[in-house]
Amino acid sequence: IVAKQTDPSRFASGRMYSAFFGIVPDQHSSGNKIRLGKMSKRGDGYIRSLMIQGAHAVLSQLRPDSDQPDDRRLLRWLSRLGRKEAAIRLANRNLRIIWALLQSDQVYQRKPNEKPEAAMSL
Repeated sequence: IVAKQTDPSRFASGRMYSAFFGIVPDQHSSGNKIRLGKMSKRGDGYIRSLMIQGAHAVLSQLRPDSDQPDDRRLLRWLSRLGRKEAAIRLANRNLRIIWALLQSDQVYQRKPNEKPEAAMSL
């Protein structure tokens, strides 16, 4: 992704970064009525397909008895939306996380660090 993308500070939000790769709903809004359609498919098709394939790989490895909050969210998406839509949502979410990490020059951590006071009280 780093080799294919432009400067992340060019984008105002993670949604705009995700839209750069075409993994956001197409929007047909008028007045106060917001209409979101299918995936826009604008932008780099190669990165988009890699992100969606990676999301499919993650979804295929889910276990129903997992107690991780992220896994529970993905299982809800699978049951409510189906495999393809859940994969697109996960790819979109991952691109937004990537944008935030590139903006702040941080390394991904599954859980944010606990506050020192909370860790000491345990």
